[in-house]
This record gives sequence, structure tokens and C-alpha cells, in this order.
Amino acid sequence: MINELYKLGEAMALAGISPNEWHRQLKEPRKLSTLSPCFKLSFSKNVSVYNIEEITNQDSLNELRKWEPSLGNSFPVFNMPNLFSITKEQNQQKDNWLLGKEHFDISILRSWCNEKTNNWDNKAITKLENCIHAVPEQLKQKINKEDNFDNSSIMELIKLLSVISVEDFRKSLELCIFEKLEKQENIKMLLNVLISKKALNQQEKQQKSDVQIVLDLYDWKPYGNPVANKKTIEWLNSALIKSDHVMLTKSKKLNTRDAFGCEHSEIKEPMPSVKLFGKMGDVKLRSMFHEHQCQYRYGLIDDASYPINKTNRIKIKTALEWLKEPDKEGKTWGMVDSEEILFAYPSLIPRSPIKLVSLMVTSSSANEERFESIAQDVIQTLEGLTPDNKVKNVQIFAIRKMDKARSKVVYFRNYNTEQIIKSAGTWKEGCINIPSVSFRVWSQNTDSEAKARTERIYPETPKPIQIAKIINKVWKMNGTTAGELKKVKYHQGLELLLEQNKYELAVYLLSVLILNNYGLIIYLGNLLHSGKGIREKFPSENYQFLPSVIGLLLYNQNRIKEEYMEDVPFLVGQILKISDELHAFYCKIVRDGNVPPQLVGNSLMASALETPERTMAQLAQRINPYIAWAKQYRTKNCEIKGKESWRAAWYLGLYERNATLFKDKLEALHSTQFGDREKAELFIGYLADFPKKEEAADQSNVQ
Repeated sequence: MINELYKLGEAMALAGISPNEWHRQLKEPRKLSTLSPCFKLSFSKNVSVYNIEEITNQDSLNELRKWEPSLGNSFPVFNMPNLFSITKEQNQQKDNWLLGKEHFDISILRSWCNEKTNNWDNKAITKLENCIHAVPEQLKQKINKEDNFDNSSIMELIKLLSVISVEDFRKSLELCIFEKLEKQENIKMLLNVLISKKALNQQEKQQKSDVQIVLDLYDWKPYGNPVANKKTIEWLNSALIKSDHVMLTKSKKLNTRDAFGCEHSEIKEPMPSVKLFGKMGDVKLRSMFHEHQCQYRYGLIDDASYPINKTNRIKIKTALEWLKEPDKEGKTWGMVDSEEILFAYPSLIPRSPIKLVSLMVTSSSANEERFESIAQDVIQTLEGLTPDNKVKNVQIFAIRKMDKARSKVVYFRNYNTEQIIKSAGTWKEGCINIPSVSFRVWSQNTDSEAKARTERIYPETPKPIQIAKIINKVWKMNGTTAGELKKVKYHQGLELLLEQNKYELAVYLLSVLILNNYGLIIYLGNLLHSGKGIREKFPSENYQFLPSVIGLLLYNQNRIKEEYMEDVPFLVGQILKISDELHAFYCKIVRDGNVPPQLVGNSLMASALETPERTMAQLAQRINPYIAWAKQYRTKNCEIKGKESWRAAWYLGLYERNATLFKDKLEALHSTQFGDREKAELFIGYLADFPKKEEAADQSNVQ
């Protein structure tokens, strides 16, 4: 990752991009959530907590940073345990107060807050001792020579904290909370500071929970800006960077070069980290922990194993911070899942960002852009660049959170631009490498069953990151899932998009898909051919993407629809579908709509995959009574909607058409057992719409 980010830093410099440099120990606060609120405690000159405010705007919190010289010990932002914990029964009482079901009773609340429910143990007190005393003093020593430091709000806050003990801090905070509760002020907010959100039964072991705290001055005006202010944090960042620069000039000069050939000085500090999204948390750019015994084999410990000077450390850190900026989602980064993030960037950074990651990964946006429009945008952007700004290649890499402390680059590729343009086009072509397929789905726009109508839903093009999820999901024949077999890795979807030789990969992916999705095909065919339609509760992402994925995998095996639609497996699938629909139509007329649980073609699907010749013989026997009935019914001149006699003639015509195509291919069926590719073609034939000239007549069957 370091090498890739160094190259990005060079590209950013060429493009004139100079992102803000943040000191490595100035870190972003924890993000806001209902379970992770943030409160600002303002101190008065008499060294007591005078006011409490809740920070509810994430943008306001993003402007702040915390100085964190060691894990968990920070200033002026840190995590603090709630003062007290309560039981589940008491929590119900609290909820009744907040919902207005009962009048707030402060005397009851006071009875809950006692020594037994104290949420601050020795570990919490030690941490708070560090956050309000030791860490601020370290900060003071680090930047005490900076201009205006003595007159800053941060210096005044450090002075106030230096004369208050942790015990007095707690007493002052508790007193402030109850004084405001007595006045019925901000009850919900104050209870969230006072009481743990994790309500427990008496038998359960107490678990600590905390809130994020920002310390500030109540009377900050004499100092220009409060502590919790963007300008103050920027000043602090500048002061810390200057302090490090002074120390670097005094450090021992080494007669060596770093990994990138630059002058190197002794640096006795770990590599910087960058805070990413989801569960990723802080990600170190490189772990150099001397306790790893493997380093001693070669005598290169910590920084010596891969020396990088201070300037280059800053370069790669700011490069990653630039990549992961929130407004670049879909362009330079995207989440694979909550514990993995994918990055992509061009070798030469253009003025207009390219939606490279959107081509591969789904976004968090509710209005997900379709692959086709993204591909067109990416292709036009890359091809429209002037010769001086042509992008030659694109770097792609993914970082995964391995455990609480470690992260790892789990995927890395470098592709030339021409290959990306070509791949985007072939992906689209592959996903439409299927005949017309449509699903009758009950409309979600109506409230009552009586007014509901079915509408036709057509296959959609998946993104590469979705391929693994679609293929890995195992389906039962009743339309429910049996979990996920993670045989296919998400990056294999990326390889299916971007690699040049994809034949072997397509063969493997198709073999897993056939095995896992057989139950889904059986369920969909039986449901749709009986005329019932799909209910909205059924996960659409599976059935809408499945035909496209099959078409794509066949396309990468050089099987195009114009060829396989004339071949035996597809025709077998079509004959099974016609048999199903004729059987369902017979039941509608003769049996008053009493359709059996499994239609005749559907019941023979398993044997058709293994012994197609024998299956066709069995089908001929089973379907013969329905064909004989259809020949009689087609002469009835019935015009009742849904029972029209012309339908019988139509099904017979479809049989005749497919039988004619099938006639010349009977020899190919002898002693044939379908492989995975043939099975996929059969599945497509089973789901595919009937030819367009007949399909027009079928429209009246849509309710």
C-alpha cells in the first residue's frame, strides 16, 4: 500500500493538489450515532462544569480533532463512561419519562444514582486522569514555545484542568446535571450523559458504556475562539507540525537513503494512521512492531525494515486521506462491506473525477446509478481526455480489517486504461447475452390485495462486487435461502470485469452458480409458469441479476445467445416451460384453477439436467393428455378472459415450433449428460419469454 500511495502522492503533486496536512496524532473524533452521542462540557473560571451541550451535527464534529499520543488517551476530545448504570426495569421507567407517559420524577432518579450503580471503576478513573491531566500537560510541553500559546483558549483550559481532580470533576459534572434536571432542562440529553444506555438485569454482569466528551471554556471570548472550534484546531495542528519539524532538524542524520531514495533521518515513532469508514477505524499505513520476532532474523527492527523519511510519511498519509474524502465515494473509494474498503485512482489525476469505483462497487446512496450509465460516463471521460492528460493506467487496491488492531491489503491490481474501457463494454454485452426474460411481480404501489396488479420486471446488470454474493447464496426449492457458501471471493467479480483471459474463471463461477441457484430456478419457474407472480417480499436482487450473470458467464465462454438459443439445452428448457404453462392452463379450465404444487415440466427439471434424452421421453408420455385436451379445447370459441380457447392453439403452436427445431438435433441428445454450461443454457431457456411474435398474444394473461 505504501508504494501505491507514494505514486498517488507524486500524481497529486503533478496535478497541483495540496490537501491539508494533519498531524499524525491529531485524529478524527468518533462518528455520531444514537448509541454514540457527543457532549460538550464547558468549564467556568471557578473550575467547575458550568454548561452541557449535545453536538448533534456531524459536520460540526468533523471540524474537530483530538490529540491522541497513545491509544485511548486524548485531549480535548475523549470517551468517558456514563456516571451511573441502571437495570432494564429502571430503563423502562426512564423511557416512560422521555415518551411523556409519566411525569419525570427527579427523586426516583436520585435513588438510582448511588455507589452501587457507579459506572466509574479504577480503570475508568485512570483513563480520565490521563485525559484531563497527563495528556494536556504533554501537549503543553510539546508546543509551549509557539506564538500566542500562553493567550490561547487551549492553554487556559489546561490551566483550569491542572487544579481539579478526577473526583472533583465528577462531582462538578453530576452537580451541573442535577441542577439542570431540577429546572426540567434538556431531560433527555442529560439522562444520556448521566445514565448508561446499556440497561441490565440484576443478574447480568455490568458492562461499561461511554459517551464522547469535548472539553471547552464557557467564557472563551478573551481568547478569540473557543477550544471546540475549527480555527483553534487548525492552529493546534500547525503548532504540532512546527514542533515536529524542530525536533526533526535536531534528530540524528543517517548516512542512508529511505525506500524512495530520499535523505533519511532517525525517526523514533510509528507510521501514521488514517481513520477510514465502517468498522475499519484507524488503519496504520505500515505496522512496524518490534515484538514481532520475525524482524530479528535479519536484524532490521521497526523503521529499519523499510525506512521512510518524515516527508514521505506525510505524503502517503495525505494521499490516503485525499482518497477517502466523503465526497469522493464512488470515484476513488467504495465499501465492499463494513470491514473492507476498495480504492481506485488514475496514474494521472484529471480535473473532473472519474467514477472508477462506481463501476465496481455499489454505493450507500438510495438512488443507485445503473452500471450502464456509469460505464458510459467512465468510457466518455477516459476517451475524452486530451493527449497531455491521458490516463495510462489505474491502480486498484483493497484494505480489510483483519482484527481490532490489524488491517491488510488483500487485493491489488494495476490495469491500463484501454483494458478498463474494453472491459466496461464487454461487461454490458455479456449481461445482455440472454433472450428476453421478464418476471411477473405484484406491484408495490397499491395498498390492498384487491387492487393489486402484476407488472413485468426485467433483468438488471449487476456490478462486479455483487457477483460473489449472487453466486454464493444457496437456495431451497421453496424460495428460501439456506445460507451462503463463500466459495467465490468478491475480487473474482472484479477479475471477471477487468482481466483479459476470463474463460477459466467463468467456467468455475458457473459451476458454483448452477449448484447454489438450482433451487431458485425451480422455484421461480413453478411460480411464474403457474401465473401466480412474485410477491414483493421476495428479494429482487437475486432474480433480477441472475439471468444477467448467467448470460455474462456464457459470454466469457464464447457462447452467444444467437447460437445457444438454437441448441439442444435451451430448447429443452423452452419445452419444459411450455409444458408447465399448458399444464397450468388445463388446471385453470378443467380443475377450476386448482394447480398442483409442482407443474409437469418443473417436476422433470432435475432429471433433464442429468439424463435429457430419457426425460424428453417421460415428458412425451406425461404431456400427451394435456395436448389431446388442447386440440379439443382450441375449437370451443371461448372468449372468457383468461380462459380464451385461442390459448390452447397458441401452446400447441409453440410445441410445434420447438419440435421442428428439435427434430434435427435428436442425434446430439443420445447418451448426452449436460455439463454446467449446458445446464445454464437450459435454465435460461426455462425462464426466457416466448418469441416476440407470440408474446404479444400473451399480454392479456397479465392481470
